[in-house]
Amino acid sequence: MPFRKILCAIDFSEGSRKAMVRAARLAKQHDCELVVAHAWYLPPASVAGEFVYPSELVKGIIDDHERELASAVEDARKLTPRVSMKMLDGEPWVKIVEVAEADPDIDLVILGTHGRTGLGRVFLGSVAEMVVRHAPCSALVIPNEAEASAFARILCPIDFSESSRRALDLALELEPTSARTVTLLHVVEPPRVYAAEGAIDVHPGLGGESQKLLETWGATAIAKRPAKLAAVVRIGRPATQILAMLGEDKSFELLPSAVTAARDSSACCWARSRSASFVTRAGPCSSRGHVGDRAPWFARRRWL
Repeated sequence: MPFRKILCAIDFSEGSRKAMVRAARLAKQHDCELVVAHAWYLPPASVAGEFVYPSELVKGIIDDHERELASAVEDARKLTPRVSMKMLDGEPWVKIVEVAEADPDIDLVILGTHGRTGLGRVFLGSVAEMVVRHAPCSALVIPNEAEASAFARILCPIDFSESSRRALDLALELEPTSARTVTLLHVVEPPRVYAAEGAIDVHPGLGGESQKLLETWGATAIAKRPAKLAAVVRIGRPATQILAMLGEDKSFELLPSAVTAARDSSACCWARSRSASFVTRAGPCSSRGHVGDRAPWFARRRWL
């Protein structure tokens, strides 16, 4: 299923430049329009009493950002012909989500991330995370360290729901390449009394049927979109095992996952990694108040 319109949010950083290049490449591949957007925002000043930024300062910032946005759009047009731009005023993640909500043709949001963790994330927040949680459509988040090449190594967690099947299908449609490998991962979560984590052998009686079903799902998916297939069943907590696999194999470049509600934190897992995250939304979206009718979310290589 080709995308109808792609929204790429940029902040003029190196990470967002990489995201825009990939967005332009996808727009050309799917023959759709690319909207390049930038939200300029001056947070409230941390001073006592009222403080108004000098109008000359504000005008200078806006002029600089408009020039940088126009330059970015010209660069994007070198890669794909149908490019438009939007200059937004306000908190970035809020404005990005509003644009996606206002245009039903936008079915994919792409943005870069600086990959902040720990205190940096507490103080600065994560625009990417908030967009992924609240956008009404699929989101593709590109880490600053990500390579520009097509996604050749995909790790796709599968819980055998239709949402996870959709995430797998959409991930395979992102950037088709004959050299890609898809690893399907299903995690069998044991009772709470079983506390062991890590890579342990799955007893045939516990994971054998899951392994067979996983291989069947994979065979069906790659029959339509050729790829090499690997299927893995592990025991433990799903988020812990996903992160463990990302840590064990640094070559994964894309992590597709599905969510069913904008604030479903269990569906998001932000991991320290170099791979892109593709989150697909399928099902009820609490922020929109109805069943989502736009493409599921894509994977980010980060989970909560």
